[in-house]
Amino acid sequence: MTKKYTFRKLIHVMHLWVGLPCTLVLFVMCLTGTMYVFNREITQWVDQEKFHVKVPAQGNVLTLAQLMAAVQRENKELRISGIQVPERADEAWTFSLLKKAKPEAKKETKGAEKGEKKAPRKEKPTNLLVNPYTGKIQGNAQTPTAQFFATVLQLHRWLLIENHDIGGAITGTAALGMILLQITGLLLWLPAKLSSWKKWNVWKPGFKIKTDASGKRLNFDLHKTLGFYAFVFVTIMALTGPVFAWEWYRTGYRQLMGVFTPREEKALETDAKGRQPLALEAIIRQSNQVFPYSGVLRLTLPKDSVGTLIAQKSQNGFFASAGVDRLTLDPYTGQILKLERFGDKTLGEKIAVSSKIIHTGELYGTFTKILYFLACLMATSLPITGFLIWWKRGKAEAAKPVARPAGTARVRPRAVVQAVRE
Repeated sequence: MTKKYTFRKLIHVMHLWVGLPCTLVLFVMCLTGTMYVFNREITQWVDQEKFHVKVPAQGNVLTLAQLMAAVQRENKELRISGIQVPERADEAWTFSLLKKAKPEAKKETKGAEKGEKKAPRKEKPTNLLVNPYTGKIQGNAQTPTAQFFATVLQLHRWLLIENHDIGGAITGTAALGMILLQITGLLLWLPAKLSSWKKWNVWKPGFKIKTDASGKRLNFDLHKTLGFYAFVFVTIMALTGPVFAWEWYRTGYRQLMGVFTPREEKALETDAKGRQPLALEAIIRQSNQVFPYSGVLRLTLPKDSVGTLIAQKSQNGFFASAGVDRLTLDPYTGQILKLERFGDKTLGEKIAVSSKIIHTGELYGTFTKILYFLACLMATSLPITGFLIWWKRGKAEAAKPVARPAGTARVRPRAVVQAVRE
């Protein structure tokens, strides 16, 4: 008599056949995600001689003009594009440098000669760590430890595939698969019968791991229970992951949050009129007056004489919001051209602009990073335990005796051999 094909059976089949093709990719993504959570803290601890400085007795930093001159002396072919002022006095300041722009005439001639129209590729800056008390360059922020974590990130996002469109499509598809796995897994975790939902003893096995059980049962409990405890955080990671893989998903994600404005607005401009820009110390003071809290301040310097200066500030701490406050200023007058407070945004806008820190667990400082680390560690085990469940179940089914028609006797091997001999 055939068994009835139930809705729960359908969910089980979906969970199985979505999970199997994604097993290896999801394992790599979860493992690398776990490794990357505390990348900044580990890098700064391993390479602390570059990231940290000794604070002198007076504790007076050099002027930014002096620091910029010291950096520029050793990097004449580059221009300073940004400065990061840390919250702590014993941390090095970060100076970002880019190649100096070529004259526009040369660019247009070169493009006309080749007859090509290519989108400008975003240049990666060189980040130098500078002692603000002496002006000494302590090294490049891209230390061997930082390079290791950069490779981990490339493996997480693109599986080290050179064509990022292909690599992103694979990991993005796996993330979508993870969303379906989360939904079907939760449905399978719930008690099978609605009539049993009022009984605690039916729910209890879903919250605990029976360590004294057989290996098969232990593996099943690990998959079911750890999957439940990691459910919320892994689902958030899976929903935000494809934002970095596809433009269409990123657009839809933002529109779902009620953000319909273009991602990049037209840049504001200033009129130099032969004026000298304000000292950056004045810009820092003004930024700290507008955002009067302790935190990391990042200055993005204008590219040319008509460009604006952008100051961004965010908090640090065990349970501090990582939302960024942004200030756009006229570098000549200090006039505020645009003020964006993270706290003033709607919930949808906050989610839309925070997709990266939501995905990486930085949203509320060290607290959420610890939660993400644990959840990602649990998620790393799920592809393994899930595969073992399928593998052992397949072996068990293969070992089952073949069903015989009713009324037929079982023929023993010895009887068969004896019959052949006779």
